[in-house]
Amino acid sequence: MVWKSLHMSRLNILSAHLRGLFLVLNIAMALSSCGYTFQGSGSILPPDVKRVYIPLVENNSTESGLTTLFTEALRDRFERYGVVTVVDDISEADAILKARIIKVRRETGAVSGTTDSAIQLDTTMQLAAELRRVTGAVLWKNSGFEVTKSYGTVNDTVVTSSADFASSGLGLADFATLGQNGTREVQRGQERNVLAKLADDAAGKIYDSSVAPDF
Repeated sequence: MVWKSLHMSRLNILSAHLRGLFLVLNIAMALSSCGYTFQGSGSILPPDVKRVYIPLVENNSTESGLTTLFTEALRDRFERYGVVTVVDDISEADAILKARIIKVRRETGAVSGTTDSAIQLDTTMQLAAELRRVTGAVLWKNSGFEVTKSYGTVNDTVVTSSADFASSGLGLADFATLGQNGTREVQRGQERNVLAKLADDAAGKIYDSSVAPDF
């Protein structure tokens, strides 16, 4: 009787494991049939393109800090999912990704009704990029696209309704102790944060277009 009980217990455990496995497989198949996939789980690149060299981004704008920000964002994005390997030497690469910042422009996004002064700027970065084999053949190319973010602009105003402010960790009560110099620092910090997010968004668009499968 003891042996029979142990045998039945093992069968029940095995049956439970099998049911769990079938459930996972069914969910995966359902997601696949609906067009869902995990980001970075595939590639539209030819099978022999596994290593990519990413040189410093060419920067035609007046934002000097963007060169490093955007180059690092690109390298991080391409390394993140393990679909391709970013190499440090062009001699090791199967392909080269070149990107260029064409310009950065700022436009008024919101205006104070009492002073007619801008309290929010929309910052737009215009770019171009291409991915080529080391032999020169074009694998992917986009001659011009844009990414946009917004931030507070006047010295004594911070756009607390913006998504970027909401993620900053600051609250309205914090500004009572900052003073004018403090709010200027917050504004400059918002601008730096926006430039970093623009670089990350642009890197994501390039990766998604040139590497990630289009389902």
